[in-house]
Amino acid sequence: MPMRRLLPLLLFTFTHPVFAGEAETLAVPAHRITADDPAWQDLTGRLRRQPEVTADFIENRWFAFKRTPTILRGEARVSTAHGLSLHYVSPQEQTVIIDAGGILLRAPTGDSVPPADPRAEAANSALLHVLQFDLTPLANAFDLYGVRSGATWKLALVPKEESLRRTLGQISIEGEGEAVRRIELRRSALQRVEILIAPPSAAAAFTAGELRRFFR
Repeated sequence: MPMRRLLPLLLFTFTHPVFAGEAETLAVPAHRITADDPAWQDLTGRLRRQPEVTADFIENRWFAFKRTPTILRGEARVSTAHGLSLHYVSPQEQTVIIDAGGILLRAPTGDSVPPADPRAEAANSALLHVLQFDLTPLANAFDLYGVRSGATWKLALVPKEESLRRTLGQISIEGEGEAVRRIELRRSALQRVEILIAPPSAAAAFTAGELRRFFR
């Protein structure tokens, strides 16, 4: 499969509308939260005090025409100053950089910018803020729902705009303690993206070489 068909991360999910009635039961009024919800402040504070984080991930992509998922593997780097970098190592090497400037694709052959797509931009922006655990910008574009049970927690993001609700659907996030462990974007029962994130390792700062290679 050509490299450009695999990336950017979430573009393939936006071809058709999300079917009604498939939202998780988490997205109900009883679980609605706000960006400054006191019940979540301790968790958001701890997560946001980790300025540089690295974690391995596996990304499973289910398509309607395949019974088994397409599996991608890589390394995620999250920086409060530089954004999010997803370095795919298989099946092909490429890096997706998501920051305040948008999306940049970095391959061995050079850098490129994908075509503008508001739906993809909304999803990738959400992914950036989810991994930075910054609820304030998320609350501007999504209704937030969440539950906590001991060290485990779940969030659901439902787009405020009707057009995005139809095409992007709901984003589900699961975590344990101070780590995001699973993210899912579901278009239908047969077409979805699932990102499984290994326990992260925090560092004082990325090296100058890492910043040049994995960010912009």
